[in-house]
Amino acid sequence: MTWIIIAALIVVFIVGYRLLTSDTRKAIDSLANWLKVKPILVESMVQEMGGHNGQRFIRMLNNGYTEEMHRAAYLLFIYVTFIKQADDAQIGQWRETLIRAGLSPQLHAEHTESALFYFAELDLDAFELAQFRRAYNERFNLDAIVNG
Repeated sequence: MTWIIIAALIVVFIVGYRLLTSDTRKAIDSLANWLKVKPILVESMVQEMGGHNGQRFIRMLNNGYTEEMHRAAYLLFIYVTFIKQADDAQIGQWRETLIRAGLSPQLHAEHTESALFYFAELDLDAFELAQFRRAYNERFNLDAIVNG
């Protein structure tokens, strides 16, 4: 009898956990599948955002609007390349990921402003992020800058 009660509690706990985290899993999986990256990378980014901003990010993704998915892709790009400090080869790979997803590889000020908002708990230096954006665009997107 005790085993049945314990088994029932475990099942209730597992089902409850799955229901409570379904929005988060859905949002993370949708971004990861769209960019063809591992979900653990998106999960680590959400954890770095902190509790409040991470939940905002999840709600933004669950809205399902295209421009919000694009913003999330650029946030992931900034997370991997700037916050995690990727080398040039990795930056090139992530640039190709953006292109493969149908996005412009050029970073704009609105992308860095969004990163400053969502990663507020990391206390990013706005000047360093702007320098990274300029250097990235000059090095990897010079033809886009020259042509328009």
